Amino acid sequence: MNRQTQIGMLFGTVIFMVLMVWLFSAGDEQATPLNKKSRPVFVSSDWVQKYQINDKNPLGLYLFTTLTQSHLDKKHSVKVLNTGAELDSLQFKDSTEKTYLFVGKYFGVDIDELDSILSDVRRGSRLFLSFDNLYDEHYFQLFDSVNFQFDYDQEVNVYANGKPHNMLNVFQNDTLARKWWAFGDYGFEGNSEELSSFMEMPNFLKVQYGDGYLYLHSTPNVFFNYQLKRKSGYEYTAFVLNHLPKDQDVHLLELGRLPDDDGDYNIDDTGDEASNKQDNSLLQLIFKEPNLLIALLLCILGLILFVIFRSKRTRPIVPFIPKKKNMTMAFAETITSIYLSKRNPYGLLQVQRKNFYDTILRYFFVDLYHRDGGRELQILSEKSNTPIEEIEDFINKLETKAASSVDEEFIANLAKQKHAFYRKVGIISDKLVERLQMREMVFKRAMWLPALMILAGIVVVLIGVYFLTVSIGIGIVMWPIGMILTTLGILRLSKPYLTVTKEYLTYYSPLGRKFVYDRAELNSTEVLGTGVVLNFSDNKKLIINYWDLSAFDRKQFERFVSKLHIQEL
Repeated sequence: MNRQTQIGMLFGTVIFMVLMVWLFSAGDEQATPLNKKSRPVFVSSDWVQKYQINDKNPLGLYLFTTLTQSHLDKKHSVKVLNTGAELDSLQFKDSTEKTYLFVGKYFGVDIDELDSILSDVRRGSRLFLSFDNLYDEHYFQLFDSVNFQFDYDQEVNVYANGKPHNMLNVFQNDTLARKWWAFGDYGFEGNSEELSSFMEMPNFLKVQYGDGYLYLHSTPNVFFNYQLKRKSGYEYTAFVLNHLPKDQDVHLLELGRLPDDDGDYNIDDTGDEASNKQDNSLLQLIFKEPNLLIALLLCILGLILFVIFRSKRTRPIVPFIPKKKNMTMAFAETITSIYLSKRNPYGLLQVQRKNFYDTILRYFFVDLYHRDGGRELQILSEKSNTPIEEIEDFINKLETKAASSVDEEFIANLAKQKHAFYRKVGIISDKLVERLQMREMVFKRAMWLPALMILAGIVVVLIGVYFLTVSIGIGIVMWPIGMILTTLGILRLSKPYLTVTKEYLTYYSPLGRKFVYDRAELNSTEVLGTGVVLNFSDNKKLIINYWDLSAFDRKQFERFVSKLHIQEL
């Protein structure tokens, strides 16, 4: 890892940690009002507490209670009955007509208490019940017969006076499907009237009960605060309240409000238990405290920096090995560049002759540059166990003066004779040649692009998850995009760019797809400024881009291309 890569990773890590601090700390502080006279905005994220009459949270009944008070004339008001004693005292002291009202999930009082309320209704009072469930005894007190039906959907259109009112089931700004309960077959002692319905199923009934009326409503969730903030919810609530008299006090039957999960047969118990579970993990504690969160992120940053710089300090010392003269791939590159620039086969022959003489001097200590008759050739013949006629024939070809007779085919044949001589005398062993041919060369992609894709993917996923936690809909789109970016980055890291064996070239696309090319079908190579084009039979091409290779692998690939050039020659 070079210094530039370390600096890039350092800056990327710092930016990532700053972004994480911003994400987890965003929204902790509410915006300051523009002036002192501006009314503070009530902001809530509590979607657990339900049906509380003075609760301003989304699932509270504050707006419904306020509208009920606004519906009454100035001489009457909304009052709360919290205990049975308060109900008995009210009925003992006040014999006037009144309206009893309850909105909630589960309603249940003593049988005697409901009988006393129904007695008031017979004398001209009103009873409004909006519920999901009742005590079993209450069904027998209110109905002659009844069964319930439901529609399972995210929303329903409640029709009142022929006008539809769209109602949604929302939780944290997400629309979820639920059961919308309605009355099926029912029977009462007195006359009844269907005031509103959905899917041709009534959800609001008006029942004659002596001199008074019963108002039975099966969808209490339409009176939540978030429903009444919508035009359709407000209009429907106004329609419901208009059926209640304005000249009667409204008494809220809070004494009959039971816990939402008390005998509830209409909910998924497992889901309700899951929603009541609290996360008491240490991470939750850390995320709630900004100082602890910053400390955690700084620890992670310090650990990353330690790994980066510690890895450099513990690298093993690589001893310096000097390059052998005329034996490196750089020498082969020089030969190739000379030939390709001048297209002079005779010049390449002179380079081959010098290379051959240097090799003989190194291995057999025979100086062919300064020969005294045939003495040096005779010594070489004896040391190499090669007939002197073959050596003289090869030397004559190397020292030919007929430049016009030297062409590419002549150079190629001469190179084959030279390699055959090297293998015969042991300069190049067959095992070494076979091992080199069987070796697999692997060229990998540059690290910066997949690292950037993975980092960007993680950031996008975290932003998407954060948006989902604060109920911003775009988060559901962002986290799949982040996962795709992360997956693509991992694929680029896990798969090499190109592998080369004796028989095949295997190319892996950025998506990890594998393409195999036969080396026997390789016709030519074309070196460009930005990369190399490998031309195969049947007009197949493989383009290798330099920018997609790491610095080390690019040098290795350039040497491989130089070797291909020599083979072409």
